[in-house]
Parts: sequence; C-alpha cells; structure tokens
Amino acid sequence: MAFTVRLEGLDKRFGRGAREVHAVRDLSLEIGEREFFTFVGPSGCGKTTTLRMIAGLETPTAGRIWFGDTDVTALPPQQRDIAMVFQDIALFPYMTVRQNIGYPLRIAGLPRVRVDEKVEKVAATLGLSDKLGQKPGQLSGGQQQRVAIGRAIIKEPKVLLMDEPLSALDARLRVEMRTEILRLHREISSTIIYVTHDQVEAMTMSTRVAVMDQGRALQIDPPRMLFRRPADVTVATFIGTPAMNIMPAVIVSTPSGPAIELLGRQTAVAPRHHASLQGLKHVEVGIRPQAVQLVAPGPERIAGRVFLREPLGLEDEVLVETTEGTRVKVVTAAREEEFPEGMVVGLEFAPQDLYVFDLESRRTLAYGISSA
Repeated sequence: MAFTVRLEGLDKRFGRGAREVHAVRDLSLEIGEREFFTFVGPSGCGKTTTLRMIAGLETPTAGRIWFGDTDVTALPPQQRDIAMVFQDIALFPYMTVRQNIGYPLRIAGLPRVRVDEKVEKVAATLGLSDKLGQKPGQLSGGQQQRVAIGRAIIKEPKVLLMDEPLSALDARLRVEMRTEILRLHREISSTIIYVTHDQVEAMTMSTRVAVMDQGRALQIDPPRMLFRRPADVTVATFIGTPAMNIMPAVIVSTPSGPAIELLGRQTAVAPRHHASLQGLKHVEVGIRPQAVQLVAPGPERIAGRVFLREPLGLEDEVLVETTEGTRVKVVTAAREEEFPEGMVVGLEFAPQDLYVFDLESRRTLAYGISSA
C-alpha cells in the first residue's frame, strides 16, 4: 500500500561562503497516495536535489521528510521502502534480463522459485516475457529502460522515484515509454515521484506538477491549471509549446475605465480586474501563439510582416514582426502560400486570451481582461 510523502520546509545548501549554492529553498508540499507527481524545470532548478533528499541520497540542510506518519529525514535509503530509476539505466551487462530484474530479490535472500515467479509477473506487466533470456546489449533503448523499471518495482516499493528516465531515448521511444509508464502506474500501488526538464512529459503524465526555478516551487497544480492559470511569467513561458508571447504594455485611462494599450491598440479591462491593476502604469501582457490569428491587413488591425515561417507538420509556427518592432509568435494552419515570409499581415486576438503580469514581481495579475 502506498503512502503520502510530505516535505516540510525542505532546504538544501552545498558548499560554504562565496561558493555556497542554495539548491532547494523552503520547499513544503504533500504528495498523495498513488499520485503521479512530477517536478519539472530547467537544469539547476533543484528538482533532482529534491528527489535525492526524498530518496535519502542527500541530507537536508533544514526541514523534514515524512512518509505517511513516519519521519524519514534521517533514515538511510534502504529503510525508506523506495525504489529509484535513474537517467543512467545502469543494467548489469553480463546478466540476462531475468537476472537483472530479479537482482534486488536475490540479494535480499528470497528463494529462487519465488524470485522467478515475481520476475515473470513483472516481465509480463512490462512486455518483456520473451526477452528474459537475453542480455541488455541485445535490447533496444526502450526495452533496456523497461528492464530498469522492472528491477525497481519488483520489490513493490511504496514510493517509486524516477529521475529523468527517458532523457537518453530518442523522440519516438520517449513517446512509447510515456505510455508504458502511465500504464504501469495504473497497475502498481506505488506513489510515483518523477523528475524531468521536459514539460511535455510533465503535462501528459502527471496528476500534479511542481514547476521549479532557483530552488523554489513556483506553482503546484494539475497540468491543465498550470496551462490555463500560470502563477507568473516563468510558469507561463515554461508551460506550453511554443512558449507564450510576453510583450510590454501600458495601462491607460479612458472614459469607460482602464484599458491596456498593446501593440498600438487599446483593449478595455473588465471591472473585476480594476482593483488588481489599480495604480499600475507599465505591465507585461502574455498571449499564447495558438490564440493569435493571422488575417489580412486592415486599418483597425495590428500590422506586421511575416519574418519567419517554420513548418511543424499540420501547423506552422510563424514569427511576425509588428510595425513597432515587437516579434509575435503565431501557430497557424500549414498553408504557406496564404501568408508567406515577407508578406504584410494583420494580427487578431480575443481579450479573454490575454494574461497580465506585474512588471516587477512578474506575478500574474489577471487571466483574461474582457468581461466575457
């Protein structure tokens, strides 16, 4: 039976004096039983250090780690009822798949019959039953990763920790392994804590996601909430592909109330946002590339020129340079002949698709600015 994992004021520093690195800063959160929880963020954000503290491979500088009602902060890894899958698969090359998967049980002293029974059950779950007699060098990268996962789960750990397990695989195998890991999560009773720098992995696999930056969790929410209601500019631009457009804007007064002046056009602000924008002059405004439309130029439209067009398959990513010099990314249908590079175009978007951010704190002030 899985249990909750609770972090209380977790802090980790490496080094001293001028060389001190503050890797994790006052991190508090709770991961539910059998949850698939992901830490995501750029390199150096503290996600792997956090995972290693949960595993017992690093000792916190401050704070506590709880597994259910048990304080495990000072316990060694072997007493935490965990298993870990690393980026480096690290299989024994001279052992067969059967021997690699069964290794944790053999060193624990289980009878061979019992080991074989559990190995065959795990191999069937991971689609490796016909590979048990082979050695790692005879397997594909995805199959090797499945063997590593099998070796981790065979002891039925309460918590399964995964540190960028797919980063060494090619794009096609990563997609296949995401599906395998999700299926596995439905079949085992472990809580899964996953680390990745790939926001697509985080968004497609997780129950909840913690977006990390400079040792802090900027936002902890389900994937759709991160996308629709990012807490700040960092989350807004990290989550979503291509990244959200962030542009400077000015709040102006009009007879009907405040409006946001963006790319030479004014957009009225709904009354519900007046208080959060009160006293501000300069802000940043974000809009996702999928929410911007390319249209024919016109007197009431934002004007620009197609600077670059990149094919993505069914869609193209188009970079438009406005007459003010701002570059705006647009995702549009793959019809290159309609708006080719160099063509003068218009840009349109709906006010409810705009996000407003504080210029100094960069926190989100408003999700959508229209009355809709």
